[in-house]
Amino acid sequence: MEIWCVSLLFYCCPLFPGNRGVNINKKSSYFYCIRADVNKNHTSDTNMTSTEQISREHLSQFKVFHNQLIDPIWELLRYCEVRYLSEGEVLLEKNQANRTMFLVLSGTLKVYLDDEHQRVAAELGQGQTVGELSVIDGSAASAHVVSTGETSLLCVNEKTFWRLTRASHGFCTSLLLLLSLRMRSSNISLEESENLQWKFEQQALTDGLTGVYNRRWLDQMLPRLLLRSEQDNLPFCVLMIDVDHFKKFNDNYGHAIGDNALCKVADTLVKNVRPIDLVARYGGEEFCVLLPETDLQSGIGAGTRTRKAIHDAKLCDSNGKPIPGITISAGLAERRVGDSADDMLKRADQALYLAKAQGRDRLETSAEILA
Repeated sequence: MEIWCVSLLFYCCPLFPGNRGVNINKKSSYFYCIRADVNKNHTSDTNMTSTEQISREHLSQFKVFHNQLIDPIWELLRYCEVRYLSEGEVLLEKNQANRTMFLVLSGTLKVYLDDEHQRVAAELGQGQTVGELSVIDGSAASAHVVSTGETSLLCVNEKTFWRLTRASHGFCTSLLLLLSLRMRSSNISLEESENLQWKFEQQALTDGLTGVYNRRWLDQMLPRLLLRSEQDNLPFCVLMIDVDHFKKFNDNYGHAIGDNALCKVADTLVKNVRPIDLVARYGGEEFCVLLPETDLQSGIGAGTRTRKAIHDAKLCDSNGKPIPGITISAGLAERRVGDSADDMLKRADQALYLAKAQGRDRLETSAEILA
């Protein structure tokens, strides 16, 4: 690299460190600049740093310097260190101290939030900046920043950064806008992440075929609802439902029509209960309906209504031709003092088997078993 030694008259340069009372016993980079037509092959030494002179054109490519007077900014940054990175080289480590703002002159950086460098949070290219937050608030780096190829960076140290903020109101405004956009982007990412998490939770708690709640949800919610019912001294009923002769129906019309029949049952149940009532697929062709604030007589009314609605529901085969409908058998149990979720499900299931034994397409209650 060919270097021209420059004789700088510090009394003519207001930015010279000596005029600010700074100790310059060490050889200062202010005494050096590099010819503009330096051979670009110097980038092959990827670990080196340079005092290459930065042109006004270099600075004008950065968004934080758009629509500003470049000369004052250039005077501050023209002798800042230029750092070269090779592919995979780490610029910033998460949770490690950083007091430098980096301006990307060429190449690309990737920002990772995880230590394994698997989840890319952002990509930064020519004209973008990184590291400024650490300079502003004095905190450690909040992410890993890694080069994806040969990359050159202008390194603006903490002292020069604050000089720049005092010298250029436009820079401060642009930086504030940039950080606001990044924060807004982060908020959007958080919202998308929360929506995705909610979607996964919904998928984990709902039945993939019918769209009603699944057994996992039932196992989690029934104990809570029973406890609330007992604390509030309110009645509570559980309705267990089984599609009659469903295996035969599947054999006659195929699994696809069978799936349609299960969806019809679920949809009919949801449409014929109150908004506070909750429908879950218990497994196979069995469903469970939770009836809060419902005593035995009201539960019988709800069970009878849904049974008749499913009996009257219309079904068609794959050609759109009407086929005989399906029926259900149902068992109803009302909460007793001290009942657990298993107690209620067991009694409702016993009532269901009684309904099947009595000829199907009917509703029985656990009270009739005791009688």
